Amino acid sequence: MSKKVLSGFFIVSLVAVIFSSCGKYEDGPSFSLSTKKNRVVNTWKIEKIFVNDVDRTSLFQAFIDSYKVELTSDDKVVETLTSILGTQTNNGTWEFSSGKESIITTISGNKISYRILRLMSDEMWLEEMDGNNKYVRHFITFS
Repeated sequence: MSKKVLSGFFIVSLVAVIFSSCGKYEDGPSFSLSTKKNRVVNTWKIEKIFVNDVDRTSLFQAFIDSYKVELTSDDKVVETLTSILGTQTNNGTWEFSSGKESIITTISGNKISYRILRLMSDEMWLEEMDGNNKYVRHFITFS
């Protein structure tokens, strides 16, 4: 085979691999050069919270002064919540599951699975089912 044919084959193969991994999450992005783990590893705060598709952000903010969760590259999670009762910090672990379509956190022996709806470097949407209730949390990077 000529170098031109091999070069063309390589480019087509590379594009196919890149685009076959795109569009994994319901709300995007459809394409990213950053790995899923690189996008997850960050310190996050809640921007919006929905319960059964109803925006409950103001209710959440009425009771919680500050909430942040840090997901580290060594699969650790640190959750910090500040309210009128003080500050509480919980440590645990996180991992991908279901072909990186979900994140499972284990904090204080409690294992919770979150389906990833959106995953960008500065925005992450997670859905949790608890019985018949659906919780969707929109996270943005903590600054």
